[in-house]
Amino acid sequence: MLRKLVLAACAAIFLTACQTASGVSGFSPDNKPTVLTSLSLPEARANAKAIFTRPSLAFHVTSETPDRILFSKTMPASVNDNNPLKERTKSDPLNQVALTFRTEDGKTRVTADNWLLLNPHGADKDKFNLLHTPDGRRLQNKLNELQ
Repeated sequence: MLRKLVLAACAAIFLTACQTASGVSGFSPDNKPTVLTSLSLPEARANAKAIFTRPSLAFHVTSETPDRILFSKTMPASVNDNNPLKERTKSDPLNQVALTFRTEDGKTRVTADNWLLLNPHGADKDKFNLLHTPDGRRLQNKLNELQ
């Protein structure tokens, strides 16, 4: 099982590297999903809130500053049934998405980060980066809705 997880992670990293090198990906230089939209910063923030808090995604706003919004949702206990990270998970994992907004040449750049807190109530949160999993591509697709 661990061997399959390692192979899948290596394949995901390799594919991500190939996409980034070819310029096809919407990922930023620091390898995070990003989009440059013609929306103003307030419009981009409002649209992002509407996208990530809709019932199909079920995130809620955890914290907010003028240039950043943090969305969170507690994953159901059943997420651990086929989870290779089950051994590391101490309670229901917490999925978080952070969006950063900045103006750039009259447009707004929105950059995203996505992780899972495997021990959300403990001192060691055990943060697992989801950007190198299929969730990274899905997050890019959600950002593309801002265009």
